[in-house]
Amino acid sequence: MNAHNPDPSRPMDVMRSDIRMICHDLSNPLGILRMAVYFLQSSQGDPEKRAHYFTMMNESLDKMEGHLKRLRAMAVDEQKQGES
Repeated sequence: MNAHNPDPSRPMDVMRSDIRMICHDLSNPLGILRMAVYFLQSSQGDPEKRAHYFTMMNESLDKMEGHLKRLRAMAVDEQKQGES
């Protein structure tokens, strides 16, 4: 391939790589949320522990929201590239 005829599969490879990375990054907060829910369901009402787990859940949700925003931005960028 040369500069005038770029490899058409390259953007797709980059997008697949980004999607794999985001899926991996979403798995961590999901695991934390599952663990926190389990401990909240099984805890005996210790207020400090409950506050800690609610904080963990909130932070995990914030991370997931950030990852989803990145994914949306990638989708918009991909759409704009397709229109060019």
